[in-house]
Amino acid sequence: MTPVRANSAHDRNATQPLVSIIIATYNRGPFLERCVRSVLDQTYRNVECVVVDGASKDESVQILKRLAASDPRLKCVSEPDQGEVYAVNKGIEMAAGEIIGFQASDDFYLPDAVEKSVEFLLREPEYIGVSADALYIDEKGRELGNGVVTYRGRMARETVKRLIVVRYKMCPVCHGSFFGWKKRLSQHGKFNPEFSVIMDWEFYLRILKAGEQIGSLPRVHYKYTAHADMGAVKYWAKVEAQRERLYQIHAITKVDILLRATIGRLMSYLANPYRTPLGKGLVREFKLWRSQRAS
Repeated sequence: MTPVRANSAHDRNATQPLVSIIIATYNRGPFLERCVRSVLDQTYRNVECVVVDGASKDESVQILKRLAASDPRLKCVSEPDQGEVYAVNKGIEMAAGEIIGFQASDDFYLPDAVEKSVEFLLREPEYIGVSADALYIDEKGRELGNGVVTYRGRMARETVKRLIVVRYKMCPVCHGSFFGWKKRLSQHGKFNPEFSVIMDWEFYLRILKAGEQIGSLPRVHYKYTAHADMGAVKYWAKVEAQRERLYQIHAITKVDILLRATIGRLMSYLANPYRTPLGKGLVREFKLWRSQRAS
């Protein structure tokens, strides 16, 4: 599949930086068009959608060809790759935007996510990027009554340990809502394939440890689809092993881990305005725990 490149000067306004949103995908046909259209239909029009498909066997390639034929802002390539991390890194290389963002092909943006993120980045130049919140939905698009928030405090080198402790099982940055300056991000390297299932954790913590700051917007920017084929559930053993390696990199002690699993877990719950009522939440956590142990 030949890449389709955006070359329309009409959409490039000198006062509006081009935003490239990178979508890595493989066999996500039932969700893919919804995701891509959520990029192309943004209120902020100076966007390009960069889709890197790993040679899907379902209808994904046909969907991408059809959408690319009607909108030159869509770049797409389909070829075998070594997984999501490699696909995202390839997408970064393809991206022409000054600002880049990342989205999972089974999730999708709210219409003004890019507009509000660009406004923040232009207003607050000291930040390398910005993140916001997400709501969970099921495979049919029905809201599940819960969500996840980006960390509301200061995300910087001095707060890395605190971020890990008080963000129980969550990256401080909601990956699908992140937008950042490409040139500055590139100074810190690409996503690390050694952290294949928690690449966002490793990437953002590495950026913070290097002295950068990431801002937050207290608003929902995308919807996250919870389903049985999610990597975080499907590859739970890998998640745990890779998280242990991150603990070592950032000098997280056994005491920190205990605090994370107790006080940090409670703080994460209480700080979340989209939290599930306690009773339902405990039932959900038990079901998740059981499915992870069975995988």
